[in-house]
Amino acid sequence: MSVNMIARNTLCLRSYEEACAFLNTSLDYEKLISYQYNTSTFNLDRMVRLLEQVGNPHREFSSLHITGTKGKGSTAIMLSTVLQRAGYKTGLFTSPHLTNLKERIQLNHTKIPEEDFTAALNVLVPDIQRLRNNTPAESPTFFETLTAICFLYFKEKQAEMAVLEVGMGGRLDATNVVLPLVSVITNIGLDHVNILGNTIPRIAYEKAGIIKKGIPVISAAEKPEALSVIKEVCMEKGAPLYLLGKDIRIDDAQPYTNKNSRGLLCNIKTWQGVYGNLFIPLMGIHQAKNCAMALGALDVLREHGKISIDNETIREAFTHVRCPGRIEVLGETPLIVLDFAHTVESMAALRETLFEHFTFNKLVVILGFSQDKDIDNILREIVPCANDIFVTKSTNSRAVPPEELAKKIKAVYGKRAEICNSARDAVIAAQHAASPDDLLCITGSAYIAGEVRQELAHQNIARA
Repeated sequence: MSVNMIARNTLCLRSYEEACAFLNTSLDYEKLISYQYNTSTFNLDRMVRLLEQVGNPHREFSSLHITGTKGKGSTAIMLSTVLQRAGYKTGLFTSPHLTNLKERIQLNHTKIPEEDFTAALNVLVPDIQRLRNNTPAESPTFFETLTAICFLYFKEKQAEMAVLEVGMGGRLDATNVVLPLVSVITNIGLDHVNILGNTIPRIAYEKAGIIKKGIPVISAAEKPEALSVIKEVCMEKGAPLYLLGKDIRIDDAQPYTNKNSRGLLCNIKTWQGVYGNLFIPLMGIHQAKNCAMALGALDVLREHGKISIDNETIREAFTHVRCPGRIEVLGETPLIVLDFAHTVESMAALRETLFEHFTFNKLVVILGFSQDKDIDNILREIVPCANDIFVTKSTNSRAVPPEELAKKIKAVYGKRAEICNSARDAVIAAQHAASPDDLLCITGSAYIAGEVRQELAHQNIARA
């Protein structure tokens, strides 16, 4: 980070640890159980003013903006992978992270270095301090500050493209200050109902808030009530709309396994052409939809002359897609599969994928959830097919107590769930219960997935 980037700061944060400590003094809605999702809480004007103070860095690179209930993270990773493989210096902003905050901000799929993270935050500190002292209500939140750090970093490193995943909703999200080349809205379902609303139209309205005047939209919305909202907003804003199932079609998607990899073989058509026998090293038929969304967005960009990428480059790039925490295999004997499914739809997709892609004797599951989820219906998708169940909680303050989960599972399904007070305890107990021919699946939240991933990594280090 250049010297002039930190020259305006009176209190220079000297290390990444100091930067994280300062950032963690911001209001962090990711750690709150409930709050009001409205303009008094999430005020985009606050984000606009913060960015104006540091030269509007988000205007210095082209962006692709992605929201939705399910698949937005995978779609973002696919798009950034293709753009990078095609030679574009590509930024990627996603959330939440699995094990390290720096995962959220990447350039060419490399996490932001600690010194660059600290330098970018140092640029923001004077204005944040001033607001905290004089008008606390105008002080940026944790996610707003992190988004601004991302924009500053991408500007400083001269990113050509940035793929930006919405944190929550869309309309009031901190990322919604950008004017993207294309907006992507993946499938829409019920999630964060205590915050975004408890109906599909209401949630669709929040997601459709990323639609900008005249900017093309790619959508995989399936429910008629969601699609109706998206169509209406696109019509109001003169935004061309390309739909999965109409303009983009998945003709076939089949699990594919050889001695070196597992994944999908897809045949996908867009209004621009055919992508036959396209291999993606990701499991779950639902990933074909995310692939189709990415292809649609790429074809929009190519059609409008925003990028130059040939089909062979796209095909080759998809073979390099990696999505940590999305049906990720971390062990073989027994099979260990990690997935942070946290909605009814994503848990159903996980269950289907486990039985489509893997052969195993007994299914052993570790479950942990956050409190704003549709837990009763999520449990319905995985508990009936589980042989052994371990319930735990993450260190996040929003975690559901495992005793509550065990009680629900016993009352509804008549099954005993072993209570574990930490992700580490759950991993050790589940490993003892699983035989070499079994499958151990860890799921329920990104927080659980991240903590389990760290425990498994520590085990591997200890064995080495």
